[in-house]
Amino acid sequence: MNNKKWRLAEIVPEEFVRVFPELLPVLAQLLWNRGIKTRAEVEVFLEPDWSRDTHDPFLFQQMRPAVDRVFLALEKGQVITIHGDYDADGVCGTAVMFSTLRDICRGLKFDEKKLTTYIPHREREGYGLFPATADHLHEHEKTNLLITVDCGISNADAVARARELGMDTIICDHHAVPEVLPEALILHSQVPGELYPNKVMCGAAVAFKLASALIIEARRRGANFSEGYEKWLLDLVAIATVTDIMPLFGENRVLETYGLTVLKKTRRLGLKKLLVAAGVKNNAIDSWTIGFQIGPRLNAAGRMDHADPAFRLLVSEDEQEAEFLASELQAANVTRQKRSNEIYKEALAQIGEPGDQKILIAAGEGWPAGLVGLVAGKISNNYSRPVIIAAKDGDKFTGSGRSIPGFDVTAALTKASVFLDRFGGHPQACGFSATTEEKFKQAMEVVVAEAEKILKPEDLVPEILIDAEIPLKAADWDLELAISKMAPFGEGNRSPIFVSRGLQIVSFETMGLEGKHLRLSVRDLGEGIIKKMIAFGFGSLTPDLRIGTSLDVAYEIGVNEWNGDRELQLKVVDLKITASTTNLNRP
Repeated sequence: MNNKKWRLAEIVPEEFVRVFPELLPVLAQLLWNRGIKTRAEVEVFLEPDWSRDTHDPFLFQQMRPAVDRVFLALEKGQVITIHGDYDADGVCGTAVMFSTLRDICRGLKFDEKKLTTYIPHREREGYGLFPATADHLHEHEKTNLLITVDCGISNADAVARARELGMDTIICDHHAVPEVLPEALILHSQVPGELYPNKVMCGAAVAFKLASALIIEARRRGANFSEGYEKWLLDLVAIATVTDIMPLFGENRVLETYGLTVLKKTRRLGLKKLLVAAGVKNNAIDSWTIGFQIGPRLNAAGRMDHADPAFRLLVSEDEQEAEFLASELQAANVTRQKRSNEIYKEALAQIGEPGDQKILIAAGEGWPAGLVGLVAGKISNNYSRPVIIAAKDGDKFTGSGRSIPGFDVTAALTKASVFLDRFGGHPQACGFSATTEEKFKQAMEVVVAEAEKILKPEDLVPEILIDAEIPLKAADWDLELAISKMAPFGEGNRSPIFVSRGLQIVSFETMGLEGKHLRLSVRDLGEGIIKKMIAFGFGSLTPDLRIGTSLDVAYEIGVNEWNGDRELQLKVVDLKITASTTNLNRP
């Protein structure tokens, strides 16, 4: 029942707390836990400032020639094609670039009909730029300048083909840098010798930097763009930063903070309609909203068919079109959820009892390739193991993996590369394809052997990182206010988790369908303080609970707002029963 490990963060040094007397000691602890250790870092984290904490786009070494090449294309009436990716980062980045160039065309009287876009089909084409795509763009779009967003750095062959056909290429990317770079103008903060300070930005953020530089140049050439005009693009950057799981530190934190502000008052008809379809109120938008409500709907288009409706939604200037596209994405997301749940159950039935298996693998005919990663992630989260799920289409297998700390799933695939057509990813997530069932099985045998060699039984026990141990009385409005300064939450800055020990149940009841959830009142015996807690998904513990049962509880602190009332909410993350009693008269 209580099989999760709790790992308490090291206690913040006294000297650090003394340096920041204006902070609650527990807030100093939270900052320390996140590696925020200097005054400059604290200021950026708690009080992001646009002019101080964002970087000049022209710090990219190839930004000036990239801007000059774009304006040369605009002046000569050349066709500019923006080649994006089918996920939310790629779609948002494509929209950033397209809407910026459209505005520049209107502001300087260039021909906006020369702007085209191309987003590949996830299943039929796959990720990235291909030589065949260059052929298509040359023949059908007459493309002269190709701008890739969220892809391109690993596609030297396709860029070479584009060059043969007379196209120049500008690459806006953030993926792993290969040994051989494309012959192009490259905006990527991790290429050797690049000076741009932010090394962990998403594809849309790189596109935003190019867009910002283009707006500066357009303003210099007489376009009537107000100061700060580029900030209206930050709604898209905020969505991409969260959905692509970028760490929310430094410049990313500034982009996200300002982006959430813009998103709450977005001018984009499509986003307004999508928020209505999702039942999201603008004033309630935060990084959680992006991750669990906006992002899935934008991604649903590319997962179920083609990402083009998501892109068109983000750049639409027609209210009826925007409303139609929002309803289309809403319907696609509902279908995605239903089909994902079906595949999840089918995959679990195929896997059987996980037992002591170090990695779980399943493959199914007819499973959409766009959904297998979601299913792998859900199973991995629920069973605390690396998981690979593959879609089988005749003789072809398209797989996706999700992993746990301690096992680099992409490195394991590298050992099996001889059996794979393509593969890539990072330690916690991977994608691949293999032709023939025999090669798929051989590749999986190699991966299983790697998991057996590397993972120990204790690695499969999920771990909860506890930020601080506090008495129950400390979970108050002052602490909630301190925590609110930590927002926005996301990668590298999760919502803080606290633990209070030796609590006693005063009352409890189940709630929700089939009693899946618990509502508790607990007492701190030392202080006599009583507080309410909500425990989502813990209803199954009811038979083990009694009035007077002693608990250690790990929880998050937030606010529940209902009908204009605000109530402090302690949300249980995990609990451990330390002692039980049936004495209902116990005080």
